[in-house]
Amino acid sequence: MSRLRTTSVTGFAIAVGFFPICTRAQTSPAAEPKMTIGCQIRVTPQNDMLRLEAVANGRGAATGTYRFEIFKQSSTGTSQNVQSGAFELEADRDAILTTVVLDGSARGNYRARLILDSKEFGSVSCVSP
Repeated sequence: MSRLRTTSVTGFAIAVGFFPICTRAQTSPAAEPKMTIGCQIRVTPQNDMLRLEAVANGRGAATGTYRFEIFKQSSTGTSQNVQSGAFELEADRDAILTTVVLDGSARGNYRARLILDSKEFGSVSCVSP
């Protein structure tokens, strides 16, 4: 049975490919609220640039803080960018928290992570690629 589970996880990891992966911090089962916020890193190529947007959303209103970390290492050099701040989400609406634009050499040469800490729903994080 564990062999089947390993195969399923590997298949899932391959299927996810370039989509951001979200995880939730562990809490005790009795206190665990239903996850109602989410995060996403939208990546858009624009001419010779790469645009990364830190996006939060939820089924209900939420408040908290975010941290957006980007590391790029390519032929044009190395850069590290960290942005953070507070957020307020409205129910069923995407909120772009911040945007970072990298040079085109970042394609395939960057790692981004978005962390949301919500007072109401705990922590969620996403990575790209």
